[in-house]
Amino acid sequence: MHEKNKAEAEKLEKFVNEALAFNKKHNIFVRESIKEVYEKDVDDCLPVLQKINNSDKILDLGSGGGFPGIPIAIKGPERRVVLVDSNQKKTSFLLNSVNRLGLKNVTIIGSRIEDIDPKELPQNYELVARALGTMQHITGLTKNLLNTPGTKLKLMKTKEQMRGEELPPGYTIKKINKLPSKEKDKERILVTIEKDG
Repeated sequence: MHEKNKAEAEKLEKFVNEALAFNKKHNIFVRESIKEVYEKDVDDCLPVLQKINNSDKILDLGSGGGFPGIPIAIKGPERRVVLVDSNQKKTSFLLNSVNRLGLKNVTIIGSRIEDIDPKELPQNYELVARALGTMQHITGLTKNLLNTPGTKLKLMKTKEQMRGEELPPGYTIKKINKLPSKEKDKERILVTIEKDG
């Protein structure tokens, strides 16, 4: 294995172990084994990296246990990754993980998404959200951020989750990318949304 890939794999493994250890005490996500975290979280998140190749600035909204933001930061050290979560227990875990892994490209914001001032963020970033609710709900939370020119919202969803969902007026689905998934019954997709105009 190439040295860079080996170092990244070791960091990912360390992060997964820390997430599981923290989870046993604080119950931040529903996983019970290293294998389960890799299959349902790491393997679910890393394909997103190939679909955000054009952006070097990423905001992981409602980061929770650090997915997808921390795996993206480990595999894309040239990217600037901001993890956003309003839960203090989760942000403490994220801060501890980032420090222990030596991730210099990660910033943590302990705030509700709708309270973030776009002026505090860099231009041309991509918002990434996983398991945060419907398209309507998430565009509502991020409307201030989406008003910034060059900002895109990328939602990790399944095709099944998309059924019956609608975007509020003023927003357009620009692209839907298929993501690989080990779960045969779930077709994973990445939905890119932008503000009209």
